[in-house]
Amino acid sequence: MLKNGTFTEGWMDMPPVGNLINQQPNGWILRWVEPGNSLFGAGDKAGGVPECVHKLAGQLPANEQLGAKDALILAGTSTYKVFHAGSPFGVELKQVVTGLKPGSKATLVVPILAVLYDETDPFGAESGVWVNGQGEWINGGQMGNRKWHRHKVTFTVPDNGTAIIEIRVKSKWPRKKDFFIDGITLEAKPGPETENEIPKILPDPIVIPDRDKETAEAATTGQTISIKVPSGMKLITAVSNEANTIILVVPPGVSVQKS
Repeated sequence: MLKNGTFTEGWMDMPPVGNLINQQPNGWILRWVEPGNSLFGAGDKAGGVPECVHKLAGQLPANEQLGAKDALILAGTSTYKVFHAGSPFGVELKQVVTGLKPGSKATLVVPILAVLYDETDPFGAESGVWVNGQGEWINGGQMGNRKWHRHKVTFTVPDNGTAIIEIRVKSKWPRKKDFFIDGITLEAKPGPETENEIPKILPDPIVIPDRDKETAEAATTGQTISIKVPSGMKLITAVSNEANTIILVVPPGVSVQKS
């Protein structure tokens, strides 16, 4: 179901932004708020592109290793770090999980640790988790400095058996800020398997961020697209918040022809 919740299953390098090459974890879609755009619908705006990378166990001191007093790794051998030395920023990790049992209860837990440095504004750093649009922000004052805050979202699986997971972090002031994410878990019941079940693990598409979805101009409503599904295959649809974007996932050996 959930893929790569421990960030140990590799990554794909994103297209360079100047000298910066961010790492998109396998199984996730990485997006950041472009400088000048609203930080996820708030009045504050991004001022720079943060660095988003994996920190491996061998790169951390002993006190930050798995099981240590100041551990930055909660599971496996790596953790995911998002940071900037001096600009406001916003970042999102997104994953679409399919094949869940419709109508069942499920629980997502996302641990996030913030390093606040000398931040005095409790809202100077925030993190939040959403599933199918359900969730909320938690500010830095609630999270605490260098403490793991475990975001928990319990939800009812919709009829299509899909959970759209969105993890967001943001820093509103031009001050240094670090976020660490690791040990994500999803407790859920699998749906009934059928002979023509679509693979539940999505590929790892690269999405080049170009706008903030809360402020982007939405595509014209009422539009319809036509998809011809080969015989013996099953179609699963879900609504995304990405304006003017259609994400199409196909099994191995199937090509897509755009008319």
